[in-house]
Amino acid sequence: MMKWKARTETTNIGILELGNLTFDEDYIEVSIDICDMSDNLKAEVEKAIEIAKVRYTEEREADNKERDYNLSTVWSDKPVVMDFTYLRVVLKAGEPITYTICIGFHDTDNRMMEQWDCAIEVDLSEYTNELKKAIIKVLVDKFF
Repeated sequence: MMKWKARTETTNIGILELGNLTFDEDYIEVSIDICDMSDNLKAEVEKAIEIAKVRYTEEREADNKERDYNLSTVWSDKPVVMDFTYLRVVLKAGEPITYTICIGFHDTDNRMMEQWDCAIEVDLSEYTNELKKAIIKVLVDKFF
């Protein structure tokens, strides 16, 4: 995957940072960094983070028992440090477009406790035309 210097585009769904593209024959994946989000979406992200923290703790505790490890499993009471938040748009030939907000974070006090497998499926079908235009604009600007 090639990474270009990122830039932002403003649409009526918010401010998006356009940057990463992955191509395959009948598959395109576009990652759009999220610069800002609504309060409702922030609340959903917080819920997803709490669920991911519980899943992380359960998985590490299982690893500790199974492999006799001593991995940290207790998250601090402080807010997590966000490593990334982006919209993942997947276009597959003959299938509906899928939209997922991907989130990566780590514990404030223990950098070794990180969770990069946190995602929220979102329905942006009402914004399909605007997203198509933004993706096409980036493709044309980058390649032509």
